[in-house]
Amino acid sequence: MALKANLMQFLDDTGNELVLTEQAKTVFKFLTKIVSSVSEKLDYSQINKLSIEPLKVESLKAKPSTIEVNLNCNSRAAGLSCEGRIEAACIAIDLIEWHCDSCEAAGTIAGWQGTQWDKQKPTLH
Repeated sequence: MALKANLMQFLDDTGNELVLTEQAKTVFKFLTKIVSSVSEKLDYSQINKLSIEPLKVESLKAKPSTIEVNLNCNSRAAGLSCEGRIEAACIAIDLIEWHCDSCEAAGTIAGWQGTQWDKQKPTLH
C-alpha cells in the first residue's frame, strides 16, 4: 500500500514541526529527507514537459530523473527488515513520488514546496 502524505499535516501555521508521536516523528524525518534530496536536484524543465505539454505518446514515455536518496527503506518505521534504498522523483509541481528499489514500499509527498526542507534554488523572473 502506498503512503500518501502531505507535509503540511506535520506542520503548524508557522511551518514548524507539530508535537508528534515517536512513530510520526520517524515517518516525518523519512519524508523530509526525501524532500530535501529531491528538491535540491530539481530540474523543472523535465516537470514542465510532463505537466504542461499537450498529451502525446512521446510525453507519456518521458519521465523525470529518479534520484537515489541517501536513505534505507527500513528507516521509515521501526522493526522493518528491508535493506533496500529509496529512489524518488518530482513527478509534478509539488508532488514527489518515492519507492524502495527492493520491496513494494512506495508513496507520494505533497505540500512540501516553501517548507524549510524545500532546497530549490529561487528563480528570479
